[in-house]
Amino acid sequence: MHHITFISNVTSLDGIRQNIPEFSEHSIHFFSLADSPEAILAAAPDTEIIVVDAMGRVGADLIGGLPLLRLIQSEGVGYQGIDLAAARAHGVTVCNNKGVNDTAVAETAVMLMLACLKELTAGSQAVYDGRQIEAKQAAFGVVRELSECTVGLIGFGDIARATAKLLKGFGATVLYTNRTRYEALEEEYGVQYAASDKLLAQADFVSLHVAVCEDTRLMANAAFFSKMKEDAYFINTSRGELVDNAALLQALLAQKLAGAGLDVIAPEPVTADNILLDERIKNKLVLTPHIAGITSLTVKKIYRNIYRNVTAVLQGQTPQNIVSA
Repeated sequence: MHHITFISNVTSLDGIRQNIPEFSEHSIHFFSLADSPEAILAAAPDTEIIVVDAMGRVGADLIGGLPLLRLIQSEGVGYQGIDLAAARAHGVTVCNNKGVNDTAVAETAVMLMLACLKELTAGSQAVYDGRQIEAKQAAFGVVRELSECTVGLIGFGDIARATAKLLKGFGATVLYTNRTRYEALEEEYGVQYAASDKLLAQADFVSLHVAVCEDTRLMANAAFFSKMKEDAYFINTSRGELVDNAALLQALLAQKLAGAGLDVIAPEPVTADNILLDERIKNKLVLTPHIAGITSLTVKKIYRNIYRNVTAVLQGQTPQNIVSA
């Protein structure tokens, strides 16, 4: 029997029993993201495997306090809350679920683009308010189709590529910028490479598809938004920590942007006093509650990938999607 600890606000014992019945032979501990490292150390000192919510934290204090720890597995793609240096120092492998939700998140990114373009929030409210005809008249001949638009993707990993593939079907022009140019993939995905400033200046939609690190944290700041077109939209299905909330609010208030579609807002959980929930910009925002990557199919993939990597490590084999190398 091995000791596996889950630190998550989404995984449940029932979910594990249903999706990873093989784990029934192991000792399983569950903690929420609100539980302290001290509580985890006290209740599960023999932990060999940690499976953590993509938004969770596994710091040096927890890693150093678990002498049997061998693997930290992110439930999702993100792993910014895991102390990679501490993991390396203690010989602990860290893995994520790279690519597991690429199609699901890409669908949400395109949905947010369409919702912004069709002014879904304002239009829905107009119907509730009895102003349907007024809204219809205002939209006549004004609302664009996605095929008329240029979409700029910041980053070109799995999710950005899946997004580009969907946008190709809509006939949109797609630009991308990335630290590495992927010339061999450009024809396949129907994309054109552009330097960051050129992309920001030309795109009708700017969509973030990068991980959070020191180089990208708050990358969408006042200077970033000032380089975008005034009738452009900002899309974020990656992480809220990539965005300077105050800068985005000001850009929308000053009509320097047409609107934004956000699946993620920092800090999470998003509370009612978050500055982006300002009533003055409500009609310029389309919001979803960080659900882009948690479709039924994605969740099934997540559980099977967790099982695969945990089993590999317990058997002395190399797991997949190592991010701590």
